[in-house]
Amino acid sequence: MPAPTNDAAGPDRMAWLDGLRAVAVLLVLYAHLSRVLFRGARAVSAEWLHAGTAGVMLFFLVSGYIIPASLERHGSLRTFWVSRLCRLLPLYLVVAALVAALGAGGLLPLDPALAADPLTAAVAHATLLPQLLGVPLLTPVLWTLTFEMAFYLLVGAMFAVRRHGSGTVPAVVLAVAAVGTAPLAPRLLAPTPAAARELTLVVAAALVLGLGAVASGRRPAVVAGALLLGGIAGTLLIAGQEPAHAWDGLLIIAVMLVGTALHRADQGRIGWWQAGLTAAVVAAALLVNWWAELASLGALTPRYVTRSVVTLAVFGGAFALGRLTRRWPAPPGLARLGLLSYSVYLVHYVLIELLRPWLTGLGERWPALAEAPVAAAYLAVVVGVSGLTYRFVELPGQRLGRRAARWMTARWGSDARPVGPGTPQPPKRGLRAMAR
Repeated sequence: MPAPTNDAAGPDRMAWLDGLRAVAVLLVLYAHLSRVLFRGARAVSAEWLHAGTAGVMLFFLVSGYIIPASLERHGSLRTFWVSRLCRLLPLYLVVAALVAALGAGGLLPLDPALAADPLTAAVAHATLLPQLLGVPLLTPVLWTLTFEMAFYLLVGAMFAVRRHGSGTVPAVVLAVAAVGTAPLAPRLLAPTPAAARELTLVVAAALVLGLGAVASGRRPAVVAGALLLGGIAGTLLIAGQEPAHAWDGLLIIAVMLVGTALHRADQGRIGWWQAGLTAAVVAAALLVNWWAELASLGALTPRYVTRSVVTLAVFGGAFALGRLTRRWPAPPGLARLGLLSYSVYLVHYVLIELLRPWLTGLGERWPALAEAPVAAAYLAVVVGVSGLTYRFVELPGQRLGRRAARWMTARWGSDARPVGPGTPQPPKRGLRAMAR
């Protein structure tokens, strides 16, 4: 076995996070693929684990650990936003356009509301917030990107007013607020289909205005723009959820802030007892949320209560295990899959839908053992396609982001500022890999 990697040096010091991304995307992939293959295994595993939820929650923890550190490394909201948008949007828009084209050609199922108002659908997806705007998703996996975007908006606002510290207080406040405001949230601003167009256009205009103000680099405009962006996210998270999931938005942000608190504890900026207490409060709120949803469906049984606890333990335990073994080099295959995880996440479901008639037929006729080669072939295709999208879509987008950030700095001057008095600047080596 190779010697453990020094955690303090070298670009691989955060490779353990790529390993966690790989685990997360494998959980999500299993949750979706097992609807057409290995349905017998799904029937058993679903009794004890909600694999899809465990996977996306692990993704959210990793994002919470990484993103504030990335923002602090830049020290610049403008550079942060250019980097993030050029990281997410190119592949997101390519996949969205592909799904729309395949849907228009009858090769993929699409919600009829998308065809009824394509302008609203296009604008809502371009904001990365369709899940909170009452607009149907082009493909279901895009919902997580909505909450990633909301987290960026909120963290940017906290950074602008120098309230981006430990993450402990915001995480606890959001967890408690989620439980307390859930009965009221659906009545505040749950957009109807008739209002979705107006809401989408208003939010899109506000995003352009806020990002433009941040890009100016002028301190008063940056603060005002960041607060506008954070206000958009906060309003939509509280009031833009469907009634059945009224708590989810705030709790997802709270989970991300647990990741932030853990990163602060790793840096020695807060005590581990603070990070642990934060995680415990958010975990308790998650369980209350899940059990309340089960009760509303008449499904609050010991079996599902146990499944909720196991799901929480799986993604929390995976993160803890990854951190404890972070000095060990990640297996090359796992690290590579983690590097491709964004592409795999966006691509895999489209391929399942395209192949669904064939895969479903195999799943009905073939024994489980015979399905294994088919699943292996599917995984090979997913990883192969994802390798191509990573090379020809993701990497060029990231290079464009770096060039655009340098151009803006040269033209308008730097808006970077110290992270805060007494706050150690995160080491630059390795954080570039973190923010991938």
